[in-house]
Amino acid sequence: MVAGIRAVHSYEDPEYLRILSELIKLGIAPSGNKNIDKGKLEQAKIELVQKIQTKHQEEARQELQFPPLEAVTDTQDSKRAQMEEARVGAMTVAELNRLYFGI
Repeated sequence: MVAGIRAVHSYEDPEYLRILSELIKLGIAPSGNKNIDKGKLEQAKIELVQKIQTKHQEEARQELQFPPLEAVTDTQDSKRAQMEEARVGAMTVAELNRLYFGI
């Protein structure tokens, strides 16, 4: 790949060859200017790191927000069973409906 880049652009700067090969690996078209391509590469790396961090933060947030479905169902069922046993009237029925229908 580097040989192909060297043949097309006929550059001998090893740093620029590295920049070009990394740009191509990331799917970014090189401009032919070392400074511009270096900036593109740095920006692409920053964006990639931000995407990875955002993904990890989102995964961590979702793990903290949602208890397992079984735990939620068990808690709601046990609460409903307790309220049904008490049978204290219309307020109980209303509370049961809120729990059951999520109102």
